[in-house]
Amino acid sequence: MQLAYTTIRDNGWLIQKLKEDGLLIGVGAVTRSAQAREASVFGADFITASVITPDVVSACNEIEVPCILSGLSPTEVWRAHEMAADFVKITAPEAMGGPRYIRFLLETLPALQVVGSDMTLDGCIPYLEAGVEVLEFESALALPALAEREAWAEISQRALKVVNTCNNWRVNQSSTKVRGSRPLLAEKRE
Repeated sequence: MQLAYTTIRDNGWLIQKLKEDGLLIGVGAVTRSAQAREASVFGADFITASVITPDVVSACNEIEVPCILSGLSPTEVWRAHEMAADFVKITAPEAMGGPRYIRFLLETLPALQVVGSDMTLDGCIPYLEAGVEVLEFESALALPALAEREAWAEISQRALKVVNTCNNWRVNQSSTKVRGSRPLLAEKRE
């Protein structure tokens, strides 16, 4: 789960409260190294910057917290990678062609570790198939609005759907790879 820096700035206790429930908590919308350090003091498990900021990457390296930078164009994505971001979040991937654009980026920049941003609950599989390693469901989960209404069951239901969808996809991928490799081995032996 990711919280905006503006949310935790005056409510840092919220990170520890959510971590008590076993959640991995990140702080997003970080643009300065001081913000990254403050988020780390509150216990953030990762930092996300909406822009390409070298000082945030440096701070994250110093405090040993994973850093996710954001980009859209191939140049922005490559710059974020070159700055040693742990992951690069592709902002608005649908505007650039969706999973096809992700495949293009990974074919031309194969060293990337990619985060797909603002996925829909039902539309994440094509992104996993394209090579996205981490999925962000910011608006699909609607956490702030649901939390304000104290709709805990709905939050759990949406999160469970994401986890089950991704786990089922991984299981299917593993079984397909195993099945797909056996005939190939048999052909080589004959």
